[in-house]
Amino acid sequence: MASVKQMSIAGRRGQYRGRSQSQPAPSRPPSVTAHARSNGHVTPTGTTKQKAGSEWGINGISGRRLYSAQVGTEEIPGRLLPPANCSSARTVEAFTPASRMRGAVVAGPPRIGVFRPRPAPPTTFRKMYERGDVPVTLHHDHHGHTLRWKVDVDKLDYHHYLPLFFDGLRETSHPYDFFSRAGIRDLLSRGGDKILPVIPQLILPIKSALNTRDVRVICTVLKVLQELVMSAPLVGESLVPYYRQILPTLNLFKHKNVNSGDEIDYSQQRRENLGDLIQETLEILERHGGRDAYINIKYMVPTYQSCMMN
Repeated sequence: MASVKQMSIAGRRGQYRGRSQSQPAPSRPPSVTAHARSNGHVTPTGTTKQKAGSEWGINGISGRRLYSAQVGTEEIPGRLLPPANCSSARTVEAFTPASRMRGAVVAGPPRIGVFRPRPAPPTTFRKMYERGDVPVTLHHDHHGHTLRWKVDVDKLDYHHYLPLFFDGLRETSHPYDFFSRAGIRDLLSRGGDKILPVIPQLILPIKSALNTRDVRVICTVLKVLQELVMSAPLVGESLVPYYRQILPTLNLFKHKNVNSGDEIDYSQQRRENLGDLIQETLEILERHGGRDAYINIKYMVPTYQSCMMN
């Protein structure tokens, strides 16, 4: 007599034999790894779904990184940002506890603005001209406008008027810019021996004009500086001790040339190309500055190459 266990096995086999071919055998769901079971639940298709608020996802990938790698994210080198339409994104400062939080965007450092023009305060030259203490006037003729002196230039006090006109180099509005440049040109052409004693008083106005970082003002100061060096003997040598006040701005803008490609650059003809003008000014300072000029220029402008030794 067969046992109950053997009868149950024989009945099960007969059940499978009687099944029609149109009814496929039930398929078993795919196996799920123990790591997936522990981190999510099994869906009807056999895949795992990440738990809400879980830090780690499938195969050890961070849930934070999965969130940041969604479609529509903006990628910054070294950091993945949340989607642009995410309301939780906020900008925070760097090296703060908030910068390590989820959905935080670290703000970059501000721009230094080395080449940005700096506004200049009202000059003493403008105040004295508006008060009527500058003996010049604007004369119009068929050639344009020219400068006319109310007194003889040879009778002027250079210790007072030459630094005053140099202070007007920072001006960029008409007629103050015209008066300062034309007045300096006339004073240097007729000064002679009166120019050399006034050199220490001219350093501060020249430095203030260069520190404006305005390309137009710097070009004007460089042209005036060339005229000053060649206006009288020993003026170039007397400027050597003041290279530390004059040359830092020249070192900053030395390689600021206009790259026009195959186009015509008319700024070279007008002497407004800043890089070429700085190179020309440094060569004039070296030629008229004596034997100590080159080593002092090289100390402040390391990329300068001598025009006398080569």
